[in-house]
Amino acid sequence: MATATKKTVQLRMSASLYSQARAVMEEIEQVHSFNDFAVNAIKEEIKRAKEARIDAAFSMMATDAKYRETTARISQDFEYSDWDALQIGEGKKL
Repeated sequence: MATATKKTVQLRMSASLYSQARAVMEEIEQVHSFNDFAVNAIKEEIKRAKEARIDAAFSMMATDAKYRETTARISQDFEYSDWDALQIGEGKKL
């Protein structure tokens, strides 16, 4: 596996924010440095942003008439096989 190229950056923050971050770091034993803490926090924020974009896309489906029509049709198409699978899963049918 190739090693990712690293970029050195500087962070500017208030002394209060830095103190709060340091206090949290002391509570989290897995964090070995302020750099690790900052990198992990940025990764988590990127993850949240990606999840928010996905959630927004899914929420648009709820109001998309064509999508709702298509899923209703697919649900009807598979209604028999879904019922059959449920019966097998509950041990009522072999």
